Amino acid sequence: MNSPPDAVYAAVRDTDPDVLYADGLAGHVGRLGVLRAWVDAEEVRATRAQGRLADQGRAADPASSLARDGRQSSKEAKAAAEREAVCTAMPGFEDALSAGEVSAGHVDAVAAATRNLDDAEAAEFAGEVESLLGDAERQSVDAFAKNCRDLAKGIRARHNSRADVDELEQQRRQSTVTRWVDQQTGMHKTLIECDPLTDRRIWSAVQRERGRLRRRNQQHGVKVSWDRLTVDAIVDAVSTTGGDSRCRDGVVVHIDLTSLTGNPHDTTLCETDSGVPLPVDTVRRMACDADIIPVVLNGDGVVLDQGRAKRLATTEQRTAIEAMQATCSHPDCTVSIDDCRIHHLDPWSRGGRSDLATMGPLCEPHHHLVHEGGWSFTMTPERIATWTRPDGEVYWTGPINDRRLIAA
Repeated sequence: MNSPPDAVYAAVRDTDPDVLYADGLAGHVGRLGVLRAWVDAEEVRATRAQGRLADQGRAADPASSLARDGRQSSKEAKAAAEREAVCTAMPGFEDALSAGEVSAGHVDAVAAATRNLDDAEAAEFAGEVESLLGDAERQSVDAFAKNCRDLAKGIRARHNSRADVDELEQQRRQSTVTRWVDQQTGMHKTLIECDPLTDRRIWSAVQRERGRLRRRNQQHGVKVSWDRLTVDAIVDAVSTTGGDSRCRDGVVVHIDLTSLTGNPHDTTLCETDSGVPLPVDTVRRMACDADIIPVVLNGDGVVLDQGRAKRLATTEQRTAIEAMQATCSHPDCTVSIDDCRIHHLDPWSRGGRSDLATMGPLCEPHHHLVHEGGWSFTMTPERIATWTRPDGEVYWTGPINDRRLIAA
């Protein structure tokens, strides 16, 4: 039987986080992660054993046991079952999880990426286990999840050139709208489940209206929360008549020229401005009826053409920034660029320029962190960012352009 690292367990048991400073807390959180990974690995083993007994009719199924005895939700129990399946197919991940070298989130990323692969495709994915383990040990869960999705997409394309198209069509058919009233709060709720292209059409319109409303509110000195602004933008977007020139339908897609012209490759880029992958064939069809506006990037994924704005980022500048980034500029944040403000590193009110090289997307909490929280966010023209804590300690330095193109 595996045991948790004794030194790690003892350190966690004997540490009082209330008396620690930043570096000490970072170490404590790291040890908690190692201990948590060991517990998750033990849950994998227990789930596997429970499954064997259930197959023999000697115990309840693993999901029921995890829900009842493990006090987990049905969603958590399902995730645990998928985690066990990954570890059975790729034992290296179970060993790394037990040793605290990867987290359950990394294993879950593999499960999510392989969920729709057939047996042959899944076997090819599992053949990359050594490379995947190396990536998982070095990368955050979010970065690793994207790598897994890209690998699975490439494998599916090699096995079935129409796999992505078929999946998109299935998502279209499964799209639904559900409305209900929360009986406790009285709030009316609307849930829209739709395919990626429909989602981008909706949010392109919302984003356009949100920018217009924000500019209008600033001109009149009106302060509105970001959530309220978004709700107002949705209402305006769905209320706009077909004859309004502001309501031109559009979806921004990032695709490399080689793939667009008929030659997809291992490093093909084809995704919405929010980073959702799209089938190349579908985008080619869309391009037949679309206005194509090229955005030229250099080898580091930095937009070369830098425009000027008056007070806020123009639509064209925001499109250029979206070509470089899909999320907030903070290294630990995955908030979509749709829900970010375009932050000026050199404040316009203090004579700063509204150039691309001095603008980056920040979500509301991290925008507040910079303006009112005492944090510093700087960036080079190559979009190498540095985040510095209020005490002057550098928190993180690295590239924030997460949409780098690799030449075919």
